[in-house]
Amino acid sequence: MLNDLLYRLRSLFRRKTADTEMEDELRFHVEREMEKYASSGLTREEALRRARLAFGRIDQVKEECREARGLHLMETLLQDIRYGLRTLRKAPGFTAIALLTLALGIGANTSIFSVVYSVLLRPLPYKDSDRVIVLNETTPKVGRVSVSYPNFLDWRSGNHVFSRMTSVASVSYNLAGVSQPESISGEAVSPDFLSMLGVHPLLGRDFDPAEEKTGAAPVVLLSYQLWQSHLGGNQDVIGHTINLDGHGFTIIGVLPPEFRSIDQTDVMIPMGVWATDMPTDKRGDRGDLSVIGRLAPGVSLRQARAEMDAIAARLAVAYPEANAQFGAVLRPIREVFVGDIQPAILILFGAVMFVLLIACANVANLFLMRGAARTREIALRIALGATRGRIVRQMLAESLVLAFFGGLLGVAVSIAGMRGMAQLIPMDAQAGAVNLNGAVLLFAAAAVVLSSLMFGLVPAMQLTKPEMQTDLKEGGRSVSAGASQNRLRGLLAAGEIAVALILLVGAGLMIQSLYRLMSVDPGFQTHRLLTMEMALRTAQYSKDPVILNFWEQVIERVRVLPGVDAAALGTVVPLTGSHSRTDITIEGMPLPKPGNFPHPDYHKVSPGYLRTLGVPLLRGQEFTEADNENAPLVGMVNAAVAREFFPNQDVLGKRFKFGHPSDPLKWITIVGLAADTKLYGLANPARLEVYVPLRQSVSSDMNLIVKSAADPGALTSAIRGAIASIDKDQPIFAIATMQQLVNDSVSTRRVTLILLGLFSGLALVLAAIGIYGVISYSVAQRTHEIGIRMALGADRSGVLRMILAQGVKIAAVGVVIGMAASLGLTRLMVKLLFDVSAADPLTFAAVALVLVLVAMLACYIPARRALRVDPIIALRYE
Repeated sequence: MLNDLLYRLRSLFRRKTADTEMEDELRFHVEREMEKYASSGLTREEALRRARLAFGRIDQVKEECREARGLHLMETLLQDIRYGLRTLRKAPGFTAIALLTLALGIGANTSIFSVVYSVLLRPLPYKDSDRVIVLNETTPKVGRVSVSYPNFLDWRSGNHVFSRMTSVASVSYNLAGVSQPESISGEAVSPDFLSMLGVHPLLGRDFDPAEEKTGAAPVVLLSYQLWQSHLGGNQDVIGHTINLDGHGFTIIGVLPPEFRSIDQTDVMIPMGVWATDMPTDKRGDRGDLSVIGRLAPGVSLRQARAEMDAIAARLAVAYPEANAQFGAVLRPIREVFVGDIQPAILILFGAVMFVLLIACANVANLFLMRGAARTREIALRIALGATRGRIVRQMLAESLVLAFFGGLLGVAVSIAGMRGMAQLIPMDAQAGAVNLNGAVLLFAAAAVVLSSLMFGLVPAMQLTKPEMQTDLKEGGRSVSAGASQNRLRGLLAAGEIAVALILLVGAGLMIQSLYRLMSVDPGFQTHRLLTMEMALRTAQYSKDPVILNFWEQVIERVRVLPGVDAAALGTVVPLTGSHSRTDITIEGMPLPKPGNFPHPDYHKVSPGYLRTLGVPLLRGQEFTEADNENAPLVGMVNAAVAREFFPNQDVLGKRFKFGHPSDPLKWITIVGLAADTKLYGLANPARLEVYVPLRQSVSSDMNLIVKSAADPGALTSAIRGAIASIDKDQPIFAIATMQQLVNDSVSTRRVTLILLGLFSGLALVLAAIGIYGVISYSVAQRTHEIGIRMALGADRSGVLRMILAQGVKIAAVGVVIGMAASLGLTRLMVKLLFDVSAADPLTFAAVALVLVLVAMLACYIPARRALRVDPIIALRYE
């Protein structure tokens, strides 16, 4: 009895998945057998043992049958793949076009995803990096600013939302003892900075807690890159000294190669060394200090923001002079790295996904056209007993094969694209190299599977509809099926037009935005200007006369160099992001409340600064050599200051001073009115600016600005030699032309425009090919009809209009759908636009017109072919 049951079970599982009722029936029979065993005198334990054995054998048979079915499915899949390969090999033209289309779509997606992964998804080299938060102070006047060191100390001691909180200050040093002097960047950090991030030095030790105190020993951690490039990766470097600003710093460790912080880091020093210049009683001094904290377990970012706002409010009440209207702003550390590039990357990723959609729609149309020729084959297979699911599976296997090889080509295309992407994306935004890695390959594999379903499933379902069986009965002339397929092909082509319109509208808006941005008057000259920075950081430049003597020699020697038209010095260069700001008191102005004092950018400049930089002098005079340390204090202001504080007044002769009324600083008389400049980017409004003579307010950090007669970059070597003749150990750095600075300031918009334009152009070409394919196939189908029309006297222009109208109808449907979608999607790119609306009617109209014209052009070639049809031959066409 049991063997019979097992035989029935094997048959059942080999044929199909077991039916629950049948399985229950089998188990019922086994239970009856158990009762027989019991009635025959066996003990219950023996009966149960034999029953369990019976059930075990049933389960064993079920598993054997499942394995057999799995092997059968695998064999069937392999057969489908082999059949798909043979089918594609027999249609080389179709295969080549489909492979190229898919390679472009998958390759573009893989390239962009490599950037998305590097910038937005790759894990940062910290423990639980999503819990690491960067804190800054903020004020309504200027937005995010550095943190006051005394405020940081109060933040750290008074909060309950961060398990640990450390400070990070940007520092720069002149590195001596190398072949050529150079300036290096670094950070001063709290001793527990690395341990809070979960980072351990590659060599040596971390900082000690005692090294947070002011006056700590000069010790330093080196970056891996500096260790390799300047010390040759010497393993015995620990304990050696390195010369920074003329002082010896003991090397105590080397940072790991993957480490990155919020600023460029060549060296890292303990906060105790930096805090010498930041006394704890000067809350108003905010010098390049940020704070990094780790959220306590169970604390959300929202809760942390609420508590830090409360602490900032208490400090504003306790210290109104320094903290009035100052709040706290919290950002995840990845957001700090990514900056304003995240919206652009996400928009480009969305755009390239649209390109893949168009590519899949094109290949789906190709499958439909090719499938129409296989209608009789499919109908015959259905008539012979093949199920619809079996045929769909075979056609999906064919599409998967095509997508697989298209994906391989796409990965090859993406490798070349990644090299370009790595050059376009700022290095400080990348969490790692933009390259082909496991995550990118996984994405490419997912794109292959997804695209095979997108372009394979719809044609497979369409071509296996039950109506297809009528093709066999009626000799292959099924009107209903043909009309249905034509409508589907038309809808796919219209969808391509809609998606292409979305991308073209985005590109059009970016073109207008960039054009208007580059047309903005920056307030200074952008051509034939070279800028470079110098910092006198060694002990020999501790006195103002020595500093001034050095700067005077620099100006004298640079001005006489061949090719130099003018040269000047200033503490700030526009568009570099560097700044110096302070509160000022304006004589005669009502006393503002704490936190409401004017807070302009101020520049220490040499005579001829405005003239060299090309900033127009609107009124008064520029500084002269007579404005020295022995002369009355003078200054200049920009038009923004005059508009805000001296409306309808003559600004010349007015006075201001740095600081608040109680500060013992002297009054400065305004002698000149300068035009506004775009200090912080062409898209940003002008800020308040004041200028003071360098001789009356000495600075050891200056920018040299040189106006050249020709190519400014050619002067670099000569200028470097002139400065070396004054002090061979003095490095120059941050060398750039003003045009480079302008281009860098719009780089995000420029890169977005380039890539969006490239994807839009590709989408336009693919959409045109899609319409061409639909109309060309339609003309081929209607050859008989066209011949009849022409035999009955229809003129060629009428036939031409009929075919063009079909294409225009498809384009019009796509344009309407695309317009509606674009109105919603372009709002996502508002942050990238400048002086142009996201719903700009001119852009929408121009793009719609271009698409209709391209569609008509794509239709014209098959239409011209139709006009050459011989009516006699067409009447015989079947």
